[in-house]
Amino acid sequence: MAATKHSSSKLITATKQAALTQRRARLAALEKLIRRRIASIVDSFYDIGLALDEVQRKKLYAGGGYASLDAFLEAKKLMSPAQAAKLIAIVRNVPREQALSVGQEAAYAFVALARATPEPDSAAELIAHGTVDGGPAAKAPVRAIKAEAKALRAAAPKSPAQRARAKADAAIAKGVKALLKGAGVTPTGVSVVRDEVRVVLSRAAAAKALGVDEE
Repeated sequence: MAATKHSSSKLITATKQAALTQRRARLAALEKLIRRRIASIVDSFYDIGLALDEVQRKKLYAGGGYASLDAFLEAKKLMSPAQAAKLIAIVRNVPREQALSVGQEAAYAFVALARATPEPDSAAELIAHGTVDGGPAAKAPVRAIKAEAKALRAAAPKSPAQRARAKADAAIAKGVKALLKGAGVTPTGVSVVRDEVRVVLSRAAAAKALGVDEE
């Protein structure tokens, strides 16, 4: 019996050691990838973000003896925790093709804008269908996206009643958008302004919904 217990203990220890070795190896591989890609971060920021996200989600930093992702980054001098947080936010909220099409700074600006809007819009939806300064969001300069997010944060409701009204407005906007999409109409934007619900459609979307041939 004692021999059996000893064998089981050795097996558990060996299994834990193998798992730790695997985690350390994966952490080292991702560290090398990040270092390689940093030199060409303009084109590779998304891959770096995916690597950082994996390190954080799976807590691979622990396999290297670090208490957190931030501690790992600082010890290895890879990048600042703030920059890493931005890249992780991008890969968690914006699909690769969209992020690469607008660029790193704009992609994160859209993440911040989505967080600031009262409507339940995602960064991906804003890039695809949103507007900034009256024009297509995807073509807006980064400074304009940041300015709109800043203005929305400043105008955010402060009192419980204001927050409740904003929540109701967001639910109405989301519902109207869903109704339109169910009818085959994709709006550029839906907003609730005082006692009105305003829907913005592109000319092409309206013509398609109405069956108007513009050729």
